[in-house]
Amino acid sequence: MAGEQPRISAEVARQAAHWHMLMLDDGVSPAQQAACSRWRAAAPEHERAWQKARRVQEQLGLLPPRLAMGTLHRERRQVLKQLLTLAILAPLGYAGYRQLAPQQAFDTAVGQHQRLTLADGTVLELNTDTAVAVDFDQQQRLITLRHGEVLIDSGADAGHPWHRPLRVASAQGTLQALGTRFVVRQRDSRTQLAVYEGAVRVTPLQGPEHTLEAGQQLSFDAHGQGPLSAAREQDLQWTQGQLVVDEMPLGEFLAELGRYRPGWLRAQGDVQRLLISGAFQLRDTDAILAALPATLPVQVDYRTRYWVTVSAR
Repeated sequence: MAGEQPRISAEVARQAAHWHMLMLDDGVSPAQQAACSRWRAAAPEHERAWQKARRVQEQLGLLPPRLAMGTLHRERRQVLKQLLTLAILAPLGYAGYRQLAPQQAFDTAVGQHQRLTLADGTVLELNTDTAVAVDFDQQQRLITLRHGEVLIDSGADAGHPWHRPLRVASAQGTLQALGTRFVVRQRDSRTQLAVYEGAVRVTPLQGPEHTLEAGQQLSFDAHGQGPLSAAREQDLQWTQGQLVVDEMPLGEFLAELGRYRPGWLRAQGDVQRLLISGAFQLRDTDAILAALPATLPVQVDYRTRYWVTVSAR
């Protein structure tokens, strides 16, 4: 067909997948970056394959934005590389290529909350600035948390001929629900899991799997390591439009409040260590800020609507 791009060979697709995954590694060296640039420039087919890999990643999200590749098991790296290679080789209009994409995607804006019920009966509640992808097939029910925080009340999957495991993928590992109600929050380099009913099996990218029971909370890295603590019901009050805290340092409080409003919100100096308690209505974050000087020795300064500083009065 006139104007159709030449096909990409299987070998070049494998090379492109290798370089693309390597460039996502946080530990990539300048020498490796230079070698990748030389490979891309060596032939037009190389650059076409590189751009195809980039488009596949943007559209399908096969890989997280950044990876610590050394922390992934060799088998998992190989599977991801094979998936990316197949997607590079597939024509852009091919139905099988489209089937690699998540079946559904949901997201919330800053300050927004959304509740929805999936086809299997699972109920999701998305907190502020959250994005998930939902991909159900014959083998599993997979929810990928791109960013933000989600409360999951697992469904019975009654409409399917057999029970499919419900799994949640984060940047640090995979969680499998064992008839449960739980919250998953994606932090910068950790996954926070709090279990309120049932149990959740945690499989980190590298490290042994373990199970959290109801009433437990864990913040874990790619090795599955992190502090274990009690899950608190008050941390679920965002589903009711409230932020509930008990003697929380003001710096941490403002960081939490900042999740629910656009812009920059910070405390300066020693006021970060002041303690604050209460139940705060998230529908009006400006009202919360305006009330701070009445209970704490602070002042709230607005450089703009989106640039707010709390400092000593």
